[in-house]
Amino acid sequence: MRRSRSFLRRYITQLPIGLLLVLGLFAGALFVFTYTAHEVFAENEENFDDTVFHFVASHLTNAALTSFMKAVTYFASAHFLQIAYGIVLLFYIVRKHFKRAAEIAAIGFGGFLLNYFMKLLFHRLRPPHPLIAPLQNFSFPSGHATSGFIFYGLLSYLLWKTQLAPLLKYLVIALLILFSLLIGFSRIYLRLHYPSDVLAGFCCGFAWLLITVYLFEHLEKKVHKEVAKESSSRSNKR
Repeated sequence: MRRSRSFLRRYITQLPIGLLLVLGLFAGALFVFTYTAHEVFAENEENFDDTVFHFVASHLTNAALTSFMKAVTYFASAHFLQIAYGIVLLFYIVRKHFKRAAEIAAIGFGGFLLNYFMKLLFHRLRPPHPLIAPLQNFSFPSGHATSGFIFYGLLSYLLWKTQLAPLLKYLVIALLILFSLLIGFSRIYLRLHYPSDVLAGFCCGFAWLLITVYLFEHLEKKVHKEVAKESSSRSNKR
């Protein structure tokens, strides 16, 4: 037992810090999602959702804010995201960055499939008395929270890879992430999702984006190493 623990410690200490960070964040998101799902479906816990709904209805709801939230929530709708992803893909295709375009398509479509099958798995009905026209599909996890976080998080990642001035880069990334969180709140405000739906959606979106971006980055580094080795071996033969 001691030998196995010692081996495990040595193995963990030899792992790259980036990988350990990714695994830790992924495990954290998975834990929060699992805990939320357990509380909602196994324990039938409603206090969290009811408390948030009561606070929003009592202190925040008004006609002007409702109109604003209707506009905000559109920016993670299926119609908007189809157009937005199309524009981003076209941008990279025109610049002949086909690999990046394929990665973006895989992240976006994979996130959609993840949320779709999650909804079918949990079968949670929508909250009653929404402030706009009710939706007929299932509620858990929130598709807007999942897809919105993936899209605006992906834009943040793509922006991070550019050569923009650091201060401007940090500012825009912060605004994108905050906007994705506002989209999630808009679903709660409009009573189209329970707060627990939105929390679970953020966890799904964050975990999916984190793991896919890490894998694509890892594959890219591996390809660069292989190309460098081939170039080096060719030059040595000469």
